[in-house]
Amino acid sequence: MAKSFTREQIITSIIALLILFGAFRMYQNLGKEDESKSPEIKERITNVITTPVEVGDKSVRIQTNGTLEAKERIEIVSQVQGIFMESDRSFKSGTYYNKGDRLVSIDNRLLLADLRSLRAQLLQSLTSILADLKFDHPESFEKWSRYTESFDVNQNTKPIPSFDTAREKAFINSKNILTQYYGIKAKEVSSEYYTIWAPFDGILLENMIDKGTMINVGQRLGTFISPYLFEVDLKVSPEELELLSVGKRIIFYDNQRQNQWTGKVSRINRIIDSESQSAVVTAQVSGKGLKEGMFLIAEIETRKIDGVAELERSLIQSDSSVFVVVNETLEKKKVEISHSSDRYVYVKGLTSGSMILKKKVPGAFDGMKVKVVE
Repeated sequence: MAKSFTREQIITSIIALLILFGAFRMYQNLGKEDESKSPEIKERITNVITTPVEVGDKSVRIQTNGTLEAKERIEIVSQVQGIFMESDRSFKSGTYYNKGDRLVSIDNRLLLADLRSLRAQLLQSLTSILADLKFDHPESFEKWSRYTESFDVNQNTKPIPSFDTAREKAFINSKNILTQYYGIKAKEVSSEYYTIWAPFDGILLENMIDKGTMINVGQRLGTFISPYLFEVDLKVSPEELELLSVGKRIIFYDNQRQNQWTGKVSRINRIIDSESQSAVVTAQVSGKGLKEGMFLIAEIETRKIDGVAELERSLIQSDSSVFVVVNETLEKKKVEISHSSDRYVYVKGLTSGSMILKKKVPGAFDGMKVKVVE
């Protein structure tokens, strides 16, 4: 028998169906609204600093650096043995000496006594031959007699008279005169090594001994320099080496670029170092404020290039392009590199007045939005 539905059940079922249908339609409308909404993406804008391009005839500049060393420098080394006795000034680092001042005086009393003894022996030999000379070589007697009379054992030995004949020379040599004479002259040369004189106006840069010290042969006593003229070795690339010549003008700066000096290329070593792949150029420089060991920056202007812009090397991209700022957007611009150095690159392909980045922007790309700031 068929089940019958009451009027209340039918009404309840219809209401339930209407509620379900309404919920379904509401869900569909919500889905459509979500689909119609597009996500908002906030574009990031980078602040940049720009600088105008200047195109013209440029001098290629080489920038390098080096450390000053005095051009006139001597290592004071003893050639004799003895006790350090005297110096005209205090033998300490930083002491100034004039040219001709006594730097070091070594005790030479024993040598001088030995020299006087040797000279006395020579004088005795000369005196003993005068009688034979008067009878056997009368033509030579007068000059040897005058030489003997003027002989002083306390003074450096004068040159012996020249020989007029082979007989005279053989006679003098047979009496051992020449052997004694040259032995004395060798000692006299050695005696000059006991005093070391300042060869120029300068400063004692370093002292290795003090007064009263025992000095040995070959011992290093100190370093003496002139503080007026300096040299500096500058490393340059093989490409830059070809642009340089002896006499080329160089501008030097201190590390803070507060002071400036002018120098010139004095020597060029064209051998390329296998490790650093660089060559060494030596320059001379002088001026107030320069000191031994001082670090200097050097800038050298070489040849001129027409119609180029000088840019920092860091601004050049790997594909030989630079970023130009147009309407606050980065645009990649291809350039032709005419010359490059460690710091600067000289390029063609840009127009004067174009605004380029002053500093490299990490992650920059063509079309990137930027904001130009002062």
